[in-house]
Amino acid sequence: MTLTAPFLLRQREDKVALEDFTLLAKVFDLDVETHKIVKKFERSERHVLSAEIRQTVALVEHLLIRAAKEQLEERRKRLPPERTRELQRQMDVELEYLKLQIRKSYELRLVNETCYGIWATRIAEVGRMLGAWIKQVEAAIEKATPRHQGRLL
Repeated sequence: MTLTAPFLLRQREDKVALEDFTLLAKVFDLDVETHKIVKKFERSERHVLSAEIRQTVALVEHLLIRAAKEQLEERRKRLPPERTRELQRQMDVELEYLKLQIRKSYELRLVNETCYGIWATRIAEVGRMLGAWIKQVEAAIEKATPRHQGRLL
């Protein structure tokens, strides 16, 4: 089953609600695909690399939800999204680690080239969406940062 946005909350005014957060749906789809793929790993790797990969995907999901909720809270309080940016950075690091783990599973021949291509495509799509969100948040922080004649105060 593939989830598509919207699926959690309703959008209100100018706030980004979790239901309309397409990135969350993409990460959920990645999680489901990952689960299907790692179930096919050799028995010896199911409890090591498979568990690490699933744990990393779960951490990415967790950080994404926390970042989205922090962004909503920071907008409600009219604060610059500093905590959101920190959570996004952590998510970006975990996504890079996930890429390495998946490459490792391919090099160890736990997945074939087709499966690796599908997996890599999904991760690249999540990475692009995360990058766009990071740029949006950084622009909001830049806008909220006071400047005096072209210099930071």
